Amino acid sequence: MKLKALAVVLPVLALLSFSSTDSQASDHVDGLKTALDNAADLTDLYTFVSPKDPTKLVMVLNVHGIASSMSRFSNAVDYKFRIRPIDDATKLVPAADARREQSMVCSFSGGIPFIDANQHATCTFNFGATKQVVRFDTRSDRYSAGGDGAAGGVRVFAGVRSDTWFLDGGKTVKYVYSNEPVSQAAGSNLLEGQNVLSIVVEVDKQKLAGPLLAITAQTVRK
Repeated sequence: MKLKALAVVLPVLALLSFSSTDSQASDHVDGLKTALDNAADLTDLYTFVSPKDPTKLVMVLNVHGIASSMSRFSNAVDYKFRIRPIDDATKLVPAADARREQSMVCSFSGGIPFIDANQHATCTFNFGATKQVVRFDTRSDRYSAGGDGAAGGVRVFAGVRSDTWFLDGGKTVKYVYSNEPVSQAAGSNLLEGQNVLSIVVEVDKQKLAGPLLAITAQTVRK
């Protein structure tokens, strides 16, 4: 299982980790299972208020570094957003009561070449008092390598998108393997032109647990 966490002040963002160590950077390939199943490898989590509609919150879960237009989501894991309210803005600690947690879970089936090429997404949103299910295919006429669905104030996209991670390969190697200072000059992005698989959720803020939230992304093996 992989996990990343953010605390979200609507409309301000702040970094938070549920664990004892802070999540401060993008991260690719952890352990043997994610190396063998790249589509289960969580690389990034982003949350922000929609620039087009301030009543909406956007959440982005990225997996599968160096994806291609033929890449598919893993049928062996659930892709999960976990949301808990933060009651004290001075401490930024998510609520300890699991009953206050909201969740959004997407699972995939199909995606077998020549048999069932499209993957079928089922995304279940548990808002506490209400639940919402959105179903769609990940290949559609609207996208070359993705698909989307909407219902009840929730929109979901799943498919291939440009990798937002900037990695200066030369500086990274120098920083990790030598004691020499790293130049402050402009870097060169080793991952320019590379893709990831993205799950993007847009939801009405009024459905969420409060104005200050802790949001975690996970890939959970079934």
